[in-house]
Amino acid sequence: MKMVDELQLTVKEVLDFEHAEILRRKAFLEFDEADAVRLRQIHATLQKHSDDFAQALCAHLTAFEETRCLVGGADILKRMQDSQSKYFREISEARYDHDYFRRRQQVGFHHQHIGLSPEWYLGIYGKYLSVLLPRIRDHFGADIDGFCATMLAFFKAILLDMSLTIGAYVQTRDQTIHGLRNYAELVFDSMNDSIIVLSPELRIESCNRCCAELLGEDSHALLGRPLAAVLHADGLEEAIHAVLHGAPALDNQIFTLRLVHDDCRHKARITLKRVCLGDELGRALLVLDRINEEESARLEAEEKLASSEALLRQAQAAARIGSWRIEPGGLDPEALEWSAETYRLFGVPPGTRMTYPDFLDRIYPEDRERVAAAFEDALRGQAYQVEHRVELEGEIRWLEERAELRRDADGSVLWVVGTVQDISERKRAERHIEKLAFYDTLTALPNRTHFQDQLKRRLARARSKGHALALLFIDLDRFKDINDTQGHLAGDKVLAEIADRFRSSLRQGELLARLGGDEFVVIADEVDRQGANAIALRLLGTLQTPFSVRGASFQLRASIGIAVYPDDAHSVQNLLKSADIAMYRAKGSGGGHCLYSAEMGEQLSHKLDVVQRFSQALRNNRLQLHYQPKLNLSDSRLTGVEALLRWHDPQWGWVPPTEFLPIIEERGMMTELGEWVLSEACRQLQTWKEAGLALPPRIAINVAAPQIDEKDFAARTLAIIEEAGQSPTRFELELTESSMMRDPQCAMEVTQALVDAGFTFAIDDFGTGYSSLAYLQRFPVHTLKIDRSFVSGLLADGSNEGIVRTIIAMAQSLGLTSLAEGVEDEQQARCLAALGCVEAQGYHFGRPMPGDELGRRWLASPRQD
Repeated sequence: MKMVDELQLTVKEVLDFEHAEILRRKAFLEFDEADAVRLRQIHATLQKHSDDFAQALCAHLTAFEETRCLVGGADILKRMQDSQSKYFREISEARYDHDYFRRRQQVGFHHQHIGLSPEWYLGIYGKYLSVLLPRIRDHFGADIDGFCATMLAFFKAILLDMSLTIGAYVQTRDQTIHGLRNYAELVFDSMNDSIIVLSPELRIESCNRCCAELLGEDSHALLGRPLAAVLHADGLEEAIHAVLHGAPALDNQIFTLRLVHDDCRHKARITLKRVCLGDELGRALLVLDRINEEESARLEAEEKLASSEALLRQAQAAARIGSWRIEPGGLDPEALEWSAETYRLFGVPPGTRMTYPDFLDRIYPEDRERVAAAFEDALRGQAYQVEHRVELEGEIRWLEERAELRRDADGSVLWVVGTVQDISERKRAERHIEKLAFYDTLTALPNRTHFQDQLKRRLARARSKGHALALLFIDLDRFKDINDTQGHLAGDKVLAEIADRFRSSLRQGELLARLGGDEFVVIADEVDRQGANAIALRLLGTLQTPFSVRGASFQLRASIGIAVYPDDAHSVQNLLKSADIAMYRAKGSGGGHCLYSAEMGEQLSHKLDVVQRFSQALRNNRLQLHYQPKLNLSDSRLTGVEALLRWHDPQWGWVPPTEFLPIIEERGMMTELGEWVLSEACRQLQTWKEAGLALPPRIAINVAAPQIDEKDFAARTLAIIEEAGQSPTRFELELTESSMMRDPQCAMEVTQALVDAGFTFAIDDFGTGYSSLAYLQRFPVHTLKIDRSFVSGLLADGSNEGIVRTIIAMAQSLGLTSLAEGVEDEQQARCLAALGCVEAQGYHFGRPMPGDELGRRWLASPRQD
């Protein structure tokens, strides 16, 4: 009330009119004494209706919510009616003196005080005139001039009244605002926070005393200066501009301030808002709450803690390691406290309350029992480390849990703290490494290592349960032909398809593996010899359909050796060895499958002895070459000799070539042996030459199929001849039909290169192979050797004579020399000569003999170089 009284007194002083001012106001409205007389003349008439006027006005006020709330109760309404009735009497008395003016000013002050704004006040005057006008009209009747003059006088009086009342209302409001502003400035200046009002250009428009003290300047001196001239903070000006352009306000955001006057740094909380006054563009209100040293230290510690926690969260996210904690004796003993990364790893929204049962529910069903058991073991004192799976949106994620338990003196668990790490990548890497280590990359089948491990495990299980176990060793026949003719990439594709076919034929308990190259194995649990036979037939059946490779069709076959535990072997090594032996027996029989027998083992043992003894003989130069003469049938002239290998073992004596050569070829030693034969023949030529003997026209050397298949055979052969100082024209190389047809293109290229160098070629055992006449025409062949099988039956079997006659005729038509092998008597020689055969060799002319004996018997005549 004190403030209201002070305001009323102030307004009274401002609006206290002198007599001259009253006259000036009346004159401005052209209100003169004539107007006052007119009003007084109708005063008595209107006074009768003053109460009606007041009631109508009050009824109008209570009809609107905005004015009804100002009226209040019945007592106030009654006082208002009395006041209005009095006013209606005064206005027509027309005594507009100093007291009247003062009363009208008090009405304006009162209206401002109760909140009756001018727009509603003007409505009251409008209502008064609408009630007054009919009464005055009735009073004057037909006197229009009197009515108009009186109404004009009333308008002037009401306008004078309105100017006084509204003037007092406005002055009272302005004084109120001024008083409130002074009060706000007093409060503003006494606040402990530093407050600055900034213009859109970030110039100081206002600041309080606390702010001036902070900035080290007088508050008046700061006005108009740029903010940057007194303080600076990284990002502050940008934040102010953003807020001025509509960004959300800042609330208690911490900045580091650098004050220009002392060049010191201070931390402060800054609140930043945009304030608008009227149609202004907006100002920035900046509130700075300076932080003391104690709080600054606390904030710095909180920042470091927050930074450490953020770094920990980043590290956990980067390492995919989360943390968790459970405190059985805490406020929430069942709750698990999870880090953000732990929530992510388990696919749970952050902040979700989790209990141990909730945790178990998130684990992959097959792993729950194992995880629960591990935790129970940890409560009993064992280390807690367990791997388990979780499934998130159909994807399996592997996690590893570790934990430590803290106990009190009684052994009760105080808390458990643990980590959980995503090890999915490690598991994938382990599976990949396992696949590389235990599976064949081409066929995705178990490799040799995996096979050996499985064979060991399954054999142990079969032994413990008394079951049989079968092992099938599979080797593809002539698979090298595909690699040599179509390339290794094509061969790999065929191997992959073979693996798929084999795999599709297997059943439960049968494991297929690839040992390498074209070798496969099958382990079959609880399968005897009969069952193994059935598996072999299934496997061979998958090869019935030809393989298509680059437009060419290949029909592959396989050789399968079968060994069965416990019939054939009891150990992994012996079982595999037995199956391998049976496989070679099958291959030697033309393919198919073969069951192991003890007799096969004895044969293998003998073969191994042959290979070992022969290898020693080859290394120690204990092999020999014997030479068999070749003669012209027409004049018995020596046309050449054939070098034939002989082996005398210290214990076994002379070993027939038919016994050791197939084994040597099977073991892949023919290339090494062939080079030794050629070198030894060169040496023998040199010996004959140094002895002054006549040299045979040519020495025939047998070339094995593996030699001719090698593309560098020609180069290596020429190198041996050159190193020995001999001429290729001294040699004839003998090939069989079958060796030529293994890879005809390669054979043609190799033979042509050697013929160009001076060698001649003969086809050995002609008539027993499957050579094509077209290929025969293309090969650079010099001699066709008629196989001894045809010669031996020449005189007794007419068909043999026909074959021999045909071969001789073919040789004549192709311009080749015909040579018959195995001629053992004079009758055969005469018959062959009669048929047109050019040359012959055999026991009839001379057995194979050592080089020195051949020299004495056939080369003793002077040498013709």
